[in-house]
Amino acid sequence: MLRMKVHEERGAALIVALLITFVVMMLSTLVIQQAIHNTDAAGYDRSRLTSVNAAEAGLNYYYNYLGNTTIDSLVTTATTRTLGSDPGTSSFTATPTFYSDTAGTTAFSGTPSASNFPRSVKIVSVGTTNDATDRTMETFIQLTPIYGGLTGAVVTNSDTSWSNNFTLNGNSGNDADVYVTTGSFTAPSGVETIKGNLYVKSGAATIGTNLHLYGTVWANGSVTVDHSQADIDGDVKSSTSSVTVTKGNVDGNASYCTGSAPGANVHGSQTQTCTLGAPPVTTFPQIVYDATAWTSQGYYILTYTGATACTDAQTYIEGAGAGTFQGGAGVPSGYTGVLVRITNTCTYSNSNNATITVGKNLAIVTDGGINLAQRSTWNGSGGTKNLYFISPYPSAGSPSCPTQDVSLGNLTGFNSSVWTFVYTPCTATMNNNNSAMQGQVIGGTVTIGNLFNMTYKPILVPGAQIVGFNQDIAYIREVN
Repeated sequence: MLRMKVHEERGAALIVALLITFVVMMLSTLVIQQAIHNTDAAGYDRSRLTSVNAAEAGLNYYYNYLGNTTIDSLVTTATTRTLGSDPGTSSFTATPTFYSDTAGTTAFSGTPSASNFPRSVKIVSVGTTNDATDRTMETFIQLTPIYGGLTGAVVTNSDTSWSNNFTLNGNSGNDADVYVTTGSFTAPSGVETIKGNLYVKSGAATIGTNLHLYGTVWANGSVTVDHSQADIDGDVKSSTSSVTVTKGNVDGNASYCTGSAPGANVHGSQTQTCTLGAPPVTTFPQIVYDATAWTSQGYYILTYTGATACTDAQTYIEGAGAGTFQGGAGVPSGYTGVLVRITNTCTYSNSNNATITVGKNLAIVTDGGINLAQRSTWNGSGGTKNLYFISPYPSAGSPSCPTQDVSLGNLTGFNSSVWTFVYTPCTATMNNNNSAMQGQVIGGTVTIGNLFNMTYKPILVPGAQIVGFNQDIAYIREVN
């Protein structure tokens, strides 16, 4: 009996051991569950933080985008980007809502342009991590346009043929670029120097004269160089057609899509390719008159209407008495210059042997044309001044040609302290000058006369090109 009881006590010890093991197992399970919970919570917190950072990255993306995007490239739809955030992935989708007023009450409509641009924007940016955790940030920004200079020494919007002796000098190195936005380019005769590149957006380029081009010839169509004294310092490129160099000299490379290699007159490599894409040419700029843009740049606007508008404007600009421009002294205090606005379709002209001192910036903006047929001299003083001859693109309808032609006649002179900007959607005629012009010429058709000499200077044109926006941030906040 006693021996049997002892054996029964040994079984009780086994039960106690099992109970202890079970308790340890339960405690271990709790510890593991707690560790997993803490890990999950830490991972979730990390994902939420990463999502916030991703959402803020969306706002930062738009701050940079709005500050550095030209108005014709402005995208008003949502933008999505993926970000690196190991061990997972994160992304943001930023959705802008643009407004035509600074208060954000009236939705912006229409195509963004120099005359139709938003005044404010609300941006909602949703950041996501591992496709699961979302956080949303929002900002509201008031926008003020930044106006920049238009690119190109000469921009023309039609078939262009230059046959006279002239020189286009660069502003900073060889940057006096020529852009042909529509049609082809030919140089059949003359002795010409272009210290820049030649870009032909849709047509062909044919050089059959003594042209020294310091840059590259790039045409969408064929490129032909056929003169013993033609000299191309850069490359010759055709995006969709052939390159032919029968005479002359090409120091750079040749790229062509069709036909044979151009041969020994090209001293660089010769590559057949049809993947160049179009030449780097935008559409012809349609510069409209925007009074607000000019006043925001400090211009006083003086408007002339009626049958005597052009002669009245001439009297103001060339006059020396009270109430006239007086070399800039007549511009009201606090203004950087004056804009003479002519709403008649008359042709502005100058008196013979007129000398105009441009002591403050001066712009002549007319619905008609400008013809400086008689000798005139325009002298900047007190530092560099801007001088504008503009017949703007109509805000509605098509240009009226030749009513809107602009011509700088023989012996129209400029000193080194005035930079001149010429624009017309019709024909711009640059005749020989008695001194070198500094500035830009943009015309539907550009005709260059004998002995013309111009140095490229990029000039700010209010209302012509918005290159970005200054931003006044009203708030940044997280939203549900």
